[in-house]
Amino acid sequence: MKKLIVSLLLVTLFKVSLAQFTLNPRIAKVSGSCSKFLLEATSQFTKTTNDTPYMWEVIEINIPSGWEFGMCSPFECKSALSVGNTGKFYEEGEFKGDFSPNSISGSGSAKVVISSMTNPAVKDTLTFTANAWAVGMKEIAKNNSDFSYYPNPAKDKLIIKFNVKEPITIHLFNILGTRVKSFVHTGTESEINIADLQNGMYFLRFKEGNQTVSKSFAKTE
Repeated sequence: MKKLIVSLLLVTLFKVSLAQFTLNPRIAKVSGSCSKFLLEATSQFTKTTNDTPYMWEVIEINIPSGWEFGMCSPFECKSALSVGNTGKFYEEGEFKGDFSPNSISGSGSAKVVISSMTNPAVKDTLTFTANAWAVGMKEIAKNNSDFSYYPNPAKDKLIIKFNVKEPITIHLFNILGTRVKSFVHTGTESEINIADLQNGMYFLRFKEGNQTVSKSFAKTE
């Protein structure tokens, strides 16, 4: 009996020692219209110890032909991921699985293993799922030439002028294709803070009907 109790205590202590982070939820789900530029499934990564750094690795992607999968870790965002891609991070924060359905309806999923780099036995699998439904064709309410932004080059902030009836998500990518910011534009004008970005060329991208609109600007000191 004593041996059994000791064994149970050791198993419990072993499990506790490995429980150095949590994912909430472990299966992150999202659904929406296939006309959206991105469908984002979100999970919160929380450390239960001071162990650092961590790494992630994409182990599985099942998406319809024409879709793209990207992900934001608490450290950075990467687009067009494939199985075997990895990354490193140090802090707590959100993991976002980004599905780009590109106006193609269907369902997709991706699995990412997250592990401690100091203790590889400490790991867990985060699953992202997305369901994109088809919508009827509708006319584009405006030509994207109505979209304007200034100043260019920009130093601390960028002003977006674009009259929309429904909110749209605009993403900022650097010249390497890594997404560095996202924001929701509503009404006629938005202001985005870019003071934290490094100098260089960036691209604004958003979905307008069945079109992906891309505009460039320069960040300077």
